[in-house]
Amino acid sequence: MNINDLRPASEMARRFGVKSMIYGGPGSGKTPLVQTCPRPVMLVIEPGMMTMRQSKIPAFEAATAERIDEFFAWIFGSQEARQFDTLAVDSVSQMAEVFLTRELGRWKDGRKAYGEMSRHIMDKIINPLYYLPQKHIYLIAKQGTEGETGKKRPYFPGQDLNVKVPHLFDEVWHIGMENIPGVVGPQRAIRTRESFDTMARDRSGMLNELEPPDIGALFSKAMS
Repeated sequence: MNINDLRPASEMARRFGVKSMIYGGPGSGKTPLVQTCPRPVMLVIEPGMMTMRQSKIPAFEAATAERIDEFFAWIFGSQEARQFDTLAVDSVSQMAEVFLTRELGRWKDGRKAYGEMSRHIMDKIINPLYYLPQKHIYLIAKQGTEGETGKKRPYFPGQDLNVKVPHLFDEVWHIGMENIPGVVGPQRAIRTRESFDTMARDRSGMLNELEPPDIGALFSKAMS
């Protein structure tokens, strides 16, 4: 290499987009927020999409591991996929469950099944998504809790993904009812920073601790 190969770090950040994950309890409004994302395309794995019944967002339904792999082959290799600015997955937790079910049918050893599920999710989907250029990522996860502390965190089957996936993503957000200073009564908000009972992260350093539920606005703010 030579000095001309160097580029401002900010240019790299703009090229890769915001890689985010959101989690929260049932009915917290994770799925409808896809409508606030810039030019989204959606992978639907969770059953039940009543909150999106008026939406015209392009979506691909996948209830099997093969259909999920088909969608990501299109995302990573198709010229058509370039027209979308945001990829939303609802939900990444259910996606792991689908692959786990497949692997449990292949292996008698449950530990082997969990290991193969984790390897496929990380190597074939999560890592390529993180490094996907010119695309925002909005992964929806179910809410779980840490065994010892009871702290809220994204949920994945097994131990491996519970460590690897949240650690990789720059933005890990929780959506729920929060007490906001100066506002009467709890309000639905996105928590972007860790609290004593909730896991969250904002590596951009640009977001407030509590933000309004608008993903497109958060993407713009994080990129600024």
